[in-house]
Amino acid sequence: MKRAYLRVVVLALLIGLVGSASAWANVHASRRSRIHRSGGHRERPTSVLLESLELPRPGQLESLQPDFAINAAAAILMDGRSGQVLFARNPDEALPPASVTKILTALVILENGNLGDTVTVSRAAASVGGFRLGLHAGQRTTLEDLLAAVLIRSANDAAVAAAEHVGGGLARFVDLMNARAQQIGMIHSHFANPHGLDEPTHYTTARDMALLTRVALDHPLFARLVSAREARVKIWRTTRRGLSPQPRLILSHNKLLGRLEGADGVKTGYTGSAGRCLVGSASRGERRMITVLLNDPRRWSDAALLLEYGFLVAGSSAQTEPAGSPSVRSAEVRSRLAAEAREEHP
Repeated sequence: MKRAYLRVVVLALLIGLVGSASAWANVHASRRSRIHRSGGHRERPTSVLLESLELPRPGQLESLQPDFAINAAAAILMDGRSGQVLFARNPDEALPPASVTKILTALVILENGNLGDTVTVSRAAASVGGFRLGLHAGQRTTLEDLLAAVLIRSANDAAVAAAEHVGGGLARFVDLMNARAQQIGMIHSHFANPHGLDEPTHYTTARDMALLTRVALDHPLFARLVSAREARVKIWRTTRRGLSPQPRLILSHNKLLGRLEGADGVKTGYTGSAGRCLVGSASRGERRMITVLLNDPRRWSDAALLLEYGFLVAGSSAQTEPAGSPSVRSAEVRSRLAAEAREEHP
């Protein structure tokens, strides 16, 4: 009798443990699902979240050879004021750009849209994949708040909602994107969507993106948004009592902001095909440097290195050789580098 009783107790305990484990798994699966649907940070691959930024060490640039140890498939460093190219590697190779596409998206919105307009989110915008703001069909917000979400949070749903509104449809907006790209001189680029998700006919080059960024940064609102580390937007949803506001805090993915002196933009990007992409900029005094890195596993550290190099060689008659590595008046630049290294290492 006792043995039978013990068997029943043990069996009951085992059933309870299995049920608890199942419930625990269901809770966490539900939580992961909610995070994914809301556009939370968990949607991004862990490898992207764990990227690091290593700023150049004092005197590090002094020892660099003309051909930088940059990891990008394609890269360029451009003087943002003059347009002079200070460094280039495969600058005209067509590659998928991921979300750096949104620089052009934002420019077309600024030049063709009324930022005070109220936009109603469509089903197509609400269902787009990738990194999102978490919009739902029928919700409303202003075009200006969508623009902020596009540039700061890199929200694909916000990009589609804004594009549909400004273009009167997604296809028309993409036409506007390609027309504007041609006006800027982006002769090796073609765009198929406003968000940057991979498509066969969606590609650009490092040089084209640098040319685009120079134009976009001339717009004060664009420059302000890409330099912001966070912003608040307001989404309106319909309830029984009418429209109800839902404030959202959006955060920038740009690791350069607040860490590299003068960093003021611009845009990150990542997809499986494009790899890690970055358009970075920094301003010091009257000078601005722009760098573009496409498919670079060390985009943050490489961007910091190139931007610092740009400020060091600016005004020293640096030119780009056909092979793609910078040609600089070595004696003058090495002298300046050595002097700065001595100041930083007493």
